[in-house]
Amino acid sequence: MGEVIIAELDSPERVVQAARSVRALGYARVEAFTPFPIPELEDVLGVRRTRLPRLAFVAGLGGASLALLVQWWTNAVDYPLDVGGRPTSSLPTDVLIVFESAVLFAAITAFAAVLVGSRLPRLHDPLFDLPGFERTSLDRFWLLIRDAYDDDAGILDEAQALLDAELARLGAVVTRARLTEAGA
Repeated sequence: MGEVIIAELDSPERVVQAARSVRALGYARVEAFTPFPIPELEDVLGVRRTRLPRLAFVAGLGGASLALLVQWWTNAVDYPLDVGGRPTSSLPTDVLIVFESAVLFAAITAFAAVLVGSRLPRLHDPLFDLPGFERTSLDRFWLLIRDAYDDDAGILDEAQALLDAELARLGAVVTRARLTEAGA
């Protein structure tokens, strides 16, 4: 993961103010960890909308198309039965299977995409080792500023001093750490 700055705050208003300040100073890779969703914080951090609904829709269309193709092939081409002069392929008889297949494909795709997108199952994250981070699920708010010391990005000591001053003004407990993934 590299070197990061972690700021611990005690209220949702302060974490939103801190995120605004950090973004205004030019830091782009900022993450927040909060005990409950804060919509204003999502706007400040520039969290993008997920593409999951579109992906599930496309998978549902694919599943419906595949089900319709299989039913048409088996009923009209591979093994046609002439029963009372009825058509070998009839859309009203295929609707239920087409619908169920669309739902199945969309659900499986959404489930897999959520697992892959959130990098699960992951039983441990280096952030869990930070003292006090377990209180994130109770009453603490954290900002994680990645690559704060990256010399290639051109971040100067003055910017770090401004960041430290701004976080101190907001009452943040600031920790600098080098987080490494297990096995890296």
